[in-house]
Amino acid sequence: MIVPCFNAAEYLDKCIEYLLRQTMGLENMEIILVNDASTDDGATWNVITGYERKFPDTIMAVLLDQNMRQGGARNVGISYARGEYLIFCDADDWLLEETLARCYSVAKEYDADVVEFLIRNVQEHDLTVELSRGDNSRLIELDTDEKRREFLLCETQQCSFGSQKKMYKRSLIEDNHIRFAEHLIFEEPSFMLPVRLYEKRHYFLDELLYICYLSPESTVRGEWGIHKWDNPKVWVHLMHDLEARGLLHDYHAELEYLFFAHGLGLSIRMALQKGYWLTKEELAFLTGLTLEMFPDIRKNRYIEQHKRIWYELMLTLLTMEITEESTQTVNEILIKYL
Repeated sequence: MIVPCFNAAEYLDKCIEYLLRQTMGLENMEIILVNDASTDDGATWNVITGYERKFPDTIMAVLLDQNMRQGGARNVGISYARGEYLIFCDADDWLLEETLARCYSVAKEYDADVVEFLIRNVQEHDLTVELSRGDNSRLIELDTDEKRREFLLCETQQCSFGSQKKMYKRSLIEDNHIRFAEHLIFEEPSFMLPVRLYEKRHYFLDELLYICYLSPESTVRGEWGIHKWDNPKVWVHLMHDLEARGLLHDYHAELEYLFFAHGLGLSIRMALQKGYWLTKEELAFLTGLTLEMFPDIRKNRYIEQHKRIWYELMLTLLTMEITEESTQTVNEILIKYL
């Protein structure tokens, strides 16, 4: 269990207490608490080290001198992990008491590389949430190229891009040198896309096991402006990583489409939803970056198959000359179709 912690003293007790109450037993788990250079005068570090002193055989406290964001903190945690499986939990979230036992049980039964489960977002931290189960649990075997391509593009509860709501076989992560992008937010695709490309057996466990607290102080919901172009940076980092692995060529059409939808389209959508008016320079940066990475992206077959107004607007944006005069019109049109 790896928990990145930044100025989390207010919420960390609940996260750790639920980990300590896991039904699989303390003797069968390790908890790695990574203090990501918190700036709260030692409050977060005091909570972490206090638990380490009480449970030295289970809890490891790691202190970072430089803030690396959640991806970097998780990477450090991975380097210390020795267990058979990995799972991530943010410091203001918590796992239900049965989470590790349930995931471990199905991982062993089905020899799964990844076990994915359900997550519930809440806006109150003082909640008690009970385990709930559905009847859609199933094993997804990625034993053909066609299944792999389909799975790579999947965005459902059964195969999401979220990194927290999963248990991973640690050998899958280490053998393939999979890590998060560091010093950036929106880092999860940099980890999850390589996982999807290497895993062979993905088990969806139709059980609510992870509670995500939508803290108003979180990076995404707080001072977001300074990070507004982290998302395309993550996608560029990811594409370079996959190119170095030889995977960008093998899955070019699928990855090109994902870059279009998430690296370009989602970046613009998030900025506008946050109330940021895109400048001529920013539009030119995003479109230029996209065409530099994928010069023929306008011919992508998946974009053609998904006829959406938003995608049509993005394609138009890639072909037009962006001027000071057109920038206002572009913003007005994009906002209209958010």
